Amino acid sequence: MFRAYEKEGVVVIVPEGELDVTNSMQFKEKVLSEYISTGKPTIVLDMANVGYMDSSALGVIISLFKNARMNGGGMAIANLVDSVRRLFSLTALDKVVPIYSSVDEAVKKLK
Repeated sequence: MFRAYEKEGVVVIVPEGELDVTNSMQFKEKVLSEYISTGKPTIVLDMANVGYMDSSALGVIISLFKNARMNGGGMAIANLVDSVRRLFSLTALDKVVPIYSSVDEAVKKLK
């Protein structure tokens, strides 16, 4: 589903494959329980390996963003593929969640 690592005190989460109704809630629960709720609320989602998302995944990203902020951290997204970037633009989510072209840039802005 995803792998994660820390970079300069920021958790970088790398989802693999599609994020949709079949797995988005499980993704949300794992990120909340393993990172945000355990004192690691500053997160970059590296979306380089996600070629498809549906509306349920967009809802999960909004929820994770809000939870990260409520727990004293923040969240940014890096490396969107074009098809997913269009979805973020069409839904205006790109106006809510910061999006960067690289993980390094996102980590730098969140620190």
